[in-house]
Amino acid sequence: MIRVIAKRYAGALADLSEEKKTVDMTQADLAAFVEAVEAHPDMQRLFASPVFTAEDKKAVIRELAAKLKLQPTTQRFIEHLAEAGRIRYVRDVSEAFQALIADRRNRASVRLSTAAPLNNGDLAEIKKRLEAITGKTVDINAQVDPALIGGAKAQIGSVIYDGTIKNQLAKMREELVN
Repeated sequence: MIRVIAKRYAGALADLSEEKKTVDMTQADLAAFVEAVEAHPDMQRLFASPVFTAEDKKAVIRELAAKLKLQPTTQRFIEHLAEAGRIRYVRDVSEAFQALIADRRNRASVRLSTAAPLNNGDLAEIKKRLEAITGKTVDINAQVDPALIGGAKAQIGSVIYDGTIKNQLAKMREELVN
């Protein structure tokens, strides 16, 4: 349910920011706002609490928006979330917005885990293969996970491509047990 709500708000904001040609600034604004809220547990509690009115929440949003130098459109959008009682979902809306914009730009974000750091040539080869599989331009967020033993695991949205030794050993164990 929350994802559906977040997607609707994200879609409206994406349409508006594309119309105003401020998509990149809006992405940066939302990310900065979410990061600031998550860094302050008191602010998270305020936004989640029904005790504080929408006006109380909007006052905090205005103050934070001024500190972060958010564009007026983004600030009004976040204030609208507060008015609608949806401000506690701002992270979900931001993530849905990022995903929607990436999809509209034919881009995919990939979380790549490897047992050891990759050199630029290996990373370029993996990027090329993932782009061929997805048909999209991919942005890779590479991280090292020594527990994988060897190989690589790529996650694109909810799809996981697991070519790790750890996974292959688990499959072999499963076959031997059965």
